[in-house]
Amino acid sequence: MKRVLCLILCVVLLTLASFPTSAHTPQSSRVYQSADDTGIYFIRFNGSHADITRYASHTLNAGVDVPSPIRSVCAYRGKAVLLCEDVRRNQLSVFVYYTDTDYLEGFVINDALLYNNTDFACDNGAIYIENVQDDHELIAFSYSGGYLGRYRFDSEINAVFGGYRGGIYAVAGDTLYQLSSNRFNALAGDKVDTPLFPADSRILVSGHGKVYELNGDRVSYLFSVDADNRAASVCVIGNTLYYPNGSTINAYDLDSGEKIAYYHASGQVISVYANGNSLIASGGSVSFTVSQSAFTSLRVNDDPGDEQSDENGGDQSAKSSNGGDNAVNHSGQQQSAGSSLISSDVYHVDPTRYYISGISPQTTVAAFKKNMSYDGYSLTIYRGNTVKKSGNIGTAMTAVFESDEFIYTYELAINGDITGEGSCNSRDLNTLMDYLIGASDFNGVYMLAADVTKDNKVDVCDAAKLKSII
Repeated sequence: MKRVLCLILCVVLLTLASFPTSAHTPQSSRVYQSADDTGIYFIRFNGSHADITRYASHTLNAGVDVPSPIRSVCAYRGKAVLLCEDVRRNQLSVFVYYTDTDYLEGFVINDALLYNNTDFACDNGAIYIENVQDDHELIAFSYSGGYLGRYRFDSEINAVFGGYRGGIYAVAGDTLYQLSSNRFNALAGDKVDTPLFPADSRILVSGHGKVYELNGDRVSYLFSVDADNRAASVCVIGNTLYYPNGSTINAYDLDSGEKIAYYHASGQVISVYANGNSLIASGGSVSFTVSQSAFTSLRVNDDPGDEQSDENGGDQSAKSSNGGDNAVNHSGQQQSAGSSLISSDVYHVDPTRYYISGISPQTTVAAFKKNMSYDGYSLTIYRGNTVKKSGNIGTAMTAVFESDEFIYTYELAINGDITGEGSCNSRDLNTLMDYLIGASDFNGVYMLAADVTKDNKVDVCDAAKLKSII
């Protein structure tokens, strides 16, 4: 009977979930962000005007005006493509802005419009646009407007994107195709998730955190990373993958899939770009550079002189993705998993995965500290890289317990707080509903927060209970 009631409530909630959500949708929000091996592209467009920024070693800014309202945009290796449609004339105007030369050119495609989520992308020589009258087909045009041909797929096109250093990829159904010798060839191996973006010439990552490797005519799933469905680009330096997740940039070893380091920024990070041995990161209209030495290592060092410290001082660590121990002492020696001195009669303290869950919404910093036992340790709450001294705690904030010898870092899960705001509201419900219908994804500590029924799974009953709480 409980399941029947949950299913009925889910139908109602699915109706509510059809309203706009807070998920990262660059086109509908009139903001676009991506990256390749030439930098991060941030384009804000409104009406017939676009502000184009490319973050690299030297930031480039430009304001571009075109004759028609801009419907959608994309960018690739120094070219920003602006698509404008004239519904009355049933034609699509395409404008190409070259960031390096400050040059704008355009052309018109007759009998073409952008319907719903029309997919398109560009490479060094062409623009590829999904045929709005046939979602199994791509049409290619040169940058001067010349018709180059059509490409047909067996299944509906789900995504089209440019490779890191050239090439075009398409996902039809759940199969990845690569453009080669003027034809799209299906890659053998594992099926793929969308949206996809390249990390370098051989690594692709989905917006849901799945990491894939390209090897000749095969694609292989490697591992999954923590993701909040907002990342627009990732990058690889050496054998390390850097993936933004909220205000944190996580570093993963490509061989093992282990989370080996992290960096807390002062605000949300959406895109990262490899600039030599450093990263350029952006959360919107600003960028900043992060050196590899600024990351807090999760690996225990044999040599204390090799330790890295975060911006708050101290040698903070967090749980690695393979379940490793995150407790280290000030000499870099590993401590046994967890500590019996850190406990709570109110919350659930997981000393293996380093989570503290079962925290009620709108719990203040003071209330949380009062309900924790941590004899011999100091306790500091962090939101990103900032110490939080008052107000409500939110999901994915960290509690750092420090003694004279050891430091433990726990992630916090607040019941029903999937957005990390510290309370339960319609944004959390919409995010959960998006997850249930496959429109978004989350994992890690967010799964603990979403499991409001505490039955170790996230389903429609959690949505029903969350709705009743709100």
